[in-house]
Amino acid sequence: MPFSQGVDGNTCGRQRSVILVVEDEAMLAMELEQVLTEAGYEVVLAADGPAALAQCGDPALRLRAAIADLSLPGGMSGYEILRGMRALRPGLPVVVVTGYALSAPQADLRGLGGPTARLQKPVDPQRLLQRLHDVISSNSGVA
Repeated sequence: MPFSQGVDGNTCGRQRSVILVVEDEAMLAMELEQVLTEAGYEVVLAADGPAALAQCGDPALRLRAAIADLSLPGGMSGYEILRGMRALRPGLPVVVVTGYALSAPQADLRGLGGPTARLQKPVDPQRLLQRLHDVISSNSGVA
């Protein structure tokens, strides 16, 4: 089993979990990447649906979870992207990051499978890491 390499090129004693971040806002994507990297995750970025599905479909990528925005460019809705990712990787833990209010119809996550958690923008780094932990460790599909 491969090991991840540290900054100095030495191998670490464990393999890092890969998180796919699907976000079209470059600054937010970079902020999420920094938070996740500092927490020990390896991060792969995708700015739209086709890129997210390509990453998700890569069998060489040891994907542990995804963090995805619901409003993305490229002709695919966030819901279509999440369904596509789950078709490629059933049971993939996902944290949905959205600017939609909880009561908005666009924020309804029913029918997307699980485990899925919702996080409101602006993103609090500690809350993000907690919700990510919740979906990764969920045994019931509810986070």
